[in-house]
Amino acid sequence: MVVALVLVATVVLGGNAGAVSHSRSDTTVYRFGVVGNRGKIAQLELPTPTAVAGISGSIVQVATSNSDGYALTSQGAVWAWGVNAYGELGSGRTSPFDTRAVKVQFPSGTRIVTLANPMPFDGALAIDSHDHVWGWGLNVGSDLCLSGTEELRPVRLGLSDVTLATGALTHSLFDSHGRVYACGSAAYGALGNGATNSDPTPTPVVGLPSTAQVTVLTSSWGDAGALLDNGTYYDWGYNNAGQLGNGSTVDSGVPVRVALPAPVRQVFQGGSGAMNGQTLAILTNGSVWAWGNNRKGQLGNGTKASSDVPAPVDVPKGVTFVKVNSGGYANYAIDRSGRLWAWGGNQNGQLGTSAGARNETLPVDVGIHLTQVSSTANNVAALRGR
Repeated sequence: MVVALVLVATVVLGGNAGAVSHSRSDTTVYRFGVVGNRGKIAQLELPTPTAVAGISGSIVQVATSNSDGYALTSQGAVWAWGVNAYGELGSGRTSPFDTRAVKVQFPSGTRIVTLANPMPFDGALAIDSHDHVWGWGLNVGSDLCLSGTEELRPVRLGLSDVTLATGALTHSLFDSHGRVYACGSAAYGALGNGATNSDPTPTPVVGLPSTAQVTVLTSSWGDAGALLDNGTYYDWGYNNAGQLGNGSTVDSGVPVRVALPAPVRQVFQGGSGAMNGQTLAILTNGSVWAWGNNRKGQLGNGTKASSDVPAPVDVPKGVTFVKVNSGGYANYAIDRSGRLWAWGGNQNGQLGTSAGARNETLPVDVGIHLTQVSSTANNVAALRGR
């Protein structure tokens, strides 16, 4: 399945910046770019940040899918906005497009503590306070580990002791009882079990070292990755443009270790289709590396040449990136002072710089200060805390 280029950006700012009078939140949500959905005409194009109304509560985390945005409050409620063609807002219905945030309808007493980041395409995952995982939205590829084709409200999945979750296209990953499981489509080897046939039930990923604990799971269009507590990083799946960073362009159905000059501190995969896909990583020595597709300059090294091995990102002199996130054709980073930087494709203003069709092959200062950033398929969410 190829995901149409979906471009929306959402910025959540703390304090009284741009407050919306009819929202009872102490934060404000903004979005910009183009909103669309697989095979559907783009619904909305916004070149500058525009407020999203309806969120109530103090936001502690933001996350994205390819066409929707999500915000988790300190009270464990989840709010969502976006296309909602398959019930991915969890409100019990579908709609052409919801510009106003709606509350995701969990069963009474459910308190969510973590949102999957990124979310499955046209779907969503969340972990509750009892380490159960919930899924809703599109399930045509069984990426929610369920039997139906779509779920309009959250459904508790058959996994326990879940600490991590992520999803993309038609596959999802979970850390349950200290082991990584995957379900959904195994195209390109994305399930990490050595097979290419899909599986609607959680299947163990094979080949990850048993001597280290997984601390981060990440995913993109046809790929998946796991960061271990010793700083080693493994990925698997689609590799047409060197997305696996192992010096080849051959897909892998089992995890392969990415060779980097220092242990990895943070990592994030991006990609929304066969023509893009890249990974960003911050190492313990502070350097930033990227590999994979570079058609729009998303590797941030001043070129448009893809790389099947990690290459250093050209971070501006005197700047230290502390958080990174990767979307489809665009990448994002937050520096030590909280400034947001972006680079890559910008044909619909998804870099947040109002630069129109101009792409950026080097990081540029977006001009806002944040504490979190999330991007999926060029759909971006960001949070500035107090």
